[in-house]
Amino acid sequence: MAAGWYLTKGELSVFHIDLDHYWAHFNYVFSDACHKRTTYKFGFIKSLIDCLYSAVSSDRGMELTYDMVFSKFTENYWNLIAKYEISQIIPDGMSNKSMIEKMIYQIRDRQVAVKELDFETLGTEDQKDLSNKVKIECRKNVIGALYIDFKGELYGFSHAEETIWLHKCAYQFLMMYKLEVERMNYYAWAKFLDKINKNHPQTQLLEKLELATPKRKNLSPFRDLLRTEFESNNCFYCGSKLGSKIHVDHVIPWSFVKSDHLWNFVLACPKCNIQKKDLLPSKYKLAEVTMRNQKLGEIINPFLKRELVGYSDELMWKIWDYAVKQGYKICPK
Repeated sequence: MAAGWYLTKGELSVFHIDLDHYWAHFNYVFSDACHKRTTYKFGFIKSLIDCLYSAVSSDRGMELTYDMVFSKFTENYWNLIAKYEISQIIPDGMSNKSMIEKMIYQIRDRQVAVKELDFETLGTEDQKDLSNKVKIECRKNVIGALYIDFKGELYGFSHAEETIWLHKCAYQFLMMYKLEVERMNYYAWAKFLDKINKNHPQTQLLEKLELATPKRKNLSPFRDLLRTEFESNNCFYCGSKLGSKIHVDHVIPWSFVKSDHLWNFVLACPKCNIQKKDLLPSKYKLAEVTMRNQKLGEIINPFLKRELVGYSDELMWKIWDYAVKQGYKICPK
C-alpha cells in the first residue's frame, strides 16, 4: 500500500516554493522510483490539470471540489477502459483488474451497445453513480498518496469537506507549464501501460490517452444564452451578420484550456471559427472579451452567476499569456 493512503486530511505547506522545486517533484512522480501499482496517480494529475481554470481562490489556495476533479477522472478512465479495454494495474496474482476497471466494466456490460460510446452518452444517473464510486475509491487510494509524494507542497485536502486546495505557487507553475507537464504525464502513463499491456491488440497508447480526454460538450445552451441575453447578431471576429449557422468559439483554444466556460465563449460565423482553429485572439480582441465579461457579470441571472464563479480579467490575460509562451500563435483578426 502506498504511503499516505490512510490520510483523511493534508495540510498545505505555507512556504513559497520555487519552480525548480516543482520540476523535481514531478520528475520523481513520473519516475519508476515513485510507488505505483495502478495508473491512478497519472489520472489524478491529468484531472487536476483539466480542472485548472475552474479553481476558485481562497485563503488556503486555489480550491477544487472532489466532484469536479473526479467527474473528469471518471470520464478519462471510461474512454480508456470501456472503449479500448486497456489494463490499468500491475497484476499481483490476486487481481488483474483495478477496482475502477471493475466498476466501469460492470456498467458497460449492462448494455452491449454502450461499448463503443463515449462517457457522455451514458445516462445521467449512471454517470453520477460511477463518478461517485470512483471518488470513494480515489479518496482511499490516490489523494493522500500523491499528497505524500509531493511532500504537501502541491495541494492540501480534506475528505470531510471533499475539497482540494492547490498551493498558489503550484497553480502558477501549472499555468506556466501546463502543456509540458501534460505531455510528461502522458509519456509516463503510456510507458506504465506499455509494461502491463504487452499482449494487448491495441497499439499507439499515447494517442489513446489523448483521445480519452473529456470531449467538448454540447454548446448550444451557451449559444442561445449569448445570442438572446447579450450578444449582437454579428460575428465576433469579422463583424458580419450571423445567419442560421452560428458557431460558439473558444476564445482561448479548447486544446489549451480543455474545459468549457461561458467567459471563454463568443459567437462566430462558420468561416471565422474554422479559420481561427487553435489560434489565440489578438490583445485587442481579448480586451473586447474581458469588457463583455464585465457586462455579463452585471446581468441578474443565476446561471450566469454560476458560470462566472472564479473568473477574473486577470485570469483571462494570464491564460492568454501562458498559451503564447507555450507556443500558441495569435490570430491576425
